[in-house]
Amino acid sequence: MKKMFSLMLMIAFLVTLVACGGTTTQNTTVNTTGATQTTEPEQTYDLGGIDFIIMCDNGLKCDPRETVYERLFKAEKIQKITDAEEKYNINVVYQTYPSQASWGGARERWIIEQTSLGNSPAHVYELTSYQIGTLAVQNAISPLDEYIEAYGSELYWPEAMSYGEVNGKKYTYSDSYPLADEGIYYNADLLEYYLGEDRRNEPTELWLDGDWDWDAFRTITNELNDKLDENRTPENGGPQFVLGGRTYNWSYQMIGANGGHLVNPDFTTGVTSDETLNALNFLNELRATPGMWLDNAPLSNASQPEFKDGNVAFHNGQSYWIFQENKWKNRDFDMGFVPYPTGDNTNEDLSNYYINDVYGKASYVISAAYSKDLIPDGYEDLMIHDETIFKIWADLQYFPPKDAETGYASVDAHIDEFYNARLLPYYGDESSRDAHISIIDKSYPDYFYSMSEANNHNEDSYMIKIQDAIVNGDIRNKMLALEDLMQTTLKDKYKLGDEFYNN
Repeated sequence: MKKMFSLMLMIAFLVTLVACGGTTTQNTTVNTTGATQTTEPEQTYDLGGIDFIIMCDNGLKCDPRETVYERLFKAEKIQKITDAEEKYNINVVYQTYPSQASWGGARERWIIEQTSLGNSPAHVYELTSYQIGTLAVQNAISPLDEYIEAYGSELYWPEAMSYGEVNGKKYTYSDSYPLADEGIYYNADLLEYYLGEDRRNEPTELWLDGDWDWDAFRTITNELNDKLDENRTPENGGPQFVLGGRTYNWSYQMIGANGGHLVNPDFTTGVTSDETLNALNFLNELRATPGMWLDNAPLSNASQPEFKDGNVAFHNGQSYWIFQENKWKNRDFDMGFVPYPTGDNTNEDLSNYYINDVYGKASYVISAAYSKDLIPDGYEDLMIHDETIFKIWADLQYFPPKDAETGYASVDAHIDEFYNARLLPYYGDESSRDAHISIIDKSYPDYFYSMSEANNHNEDSYMIKIQDAIVNGDIRNKMLALEDLMQTTLKDKYKLGDEFYNN
């Protein structure tokens, strides 16, 4: 049935296309010796002016031609679109997902359903990278290995590639480097009020001096807590706390900063490792201190409103939280940034310091409804399929010039764009910007959230179990029980086999 629907879809495209095969042109140049050189012929296409549809969370914010575009390399991306539209005779269109595919599991189910019907409303889908596994094991998206090899850029970073690998196959391709965007944000004005003007940026300065570890974090949080009285009402209103935000969100990065992970890309688990248990015990120590931590932020948002109001000193977060209406926009204090403190298991050179990116990165996939394997022999040049789609998508990517040392696209160019677009406008001081840049390449593709059981809002979700361990203790036993649940879920989801975790 799936093949029948797919064939009908392809036939529909055949009717609308003028000619998918196109023509080739040879280019000749004269080198410095006067000899004529012939370059490889470039194939051109005529797709009949079809809309090449890229579906995103917000189509306007994904489209570099729009004034509300929020991503990097705006001018370069616009030129790429212009060139691709001319080369393929297409119209590049960015669309917002329909309401029935608004987010998370609903989006995954919608794409799977569309593919099972042999249908795909878009040529390219934007997803969060942790969702790729669910679609891959359901055969809802196309593996791209051979297309990346044939048509992908040699500048494509291995670090970016790792965010789209499932069971040894690659499913995503884009020009976005996975910059680390997790850290601790703090109210510098509040620190100045209680600790003195010369200490308003002390956490960041300690990090830059190499002295921001668990002991330093414990010292400053205890000092602040001693000076705060949750029962008094300061001039700006409301009780005050040292730490804010959901404890499970803090745990992911405290574990990474201590050299540990929750779920590795090969689906091995780490919630009972020494690195993890030590980090959770440290958080439990802080959480157990009276008046230290306010952690009842809404699960749907995970941002403690009291932080924006100026009554919480430290909060976990990402840079985009600063200018989001439902996060920290319209605050009335200077925002400082400091990476998570190093733990007892962290190497001095930070070689095992990680930002566990359980939240994933924006990634782009192609529906398996367009699989070239579904096209009858002899019709490959007459029907649009995932190979043609990938060629177009690859031509839409902009990679900065090559880095002579790595051989891949320059990460510095990406960092510069990130610095100017995110850090310079929103961070309160240059030391905070320097601190963020210092860990910008530390992202690690942790697959914890690839399990729907991990990140839902039910009381039995795995993230809530981690939170319960931090709040109520008995950490080792609770993590042993959680690891059993996680391994069973991962084995079933990714068809790993009963012997996988016994090796």
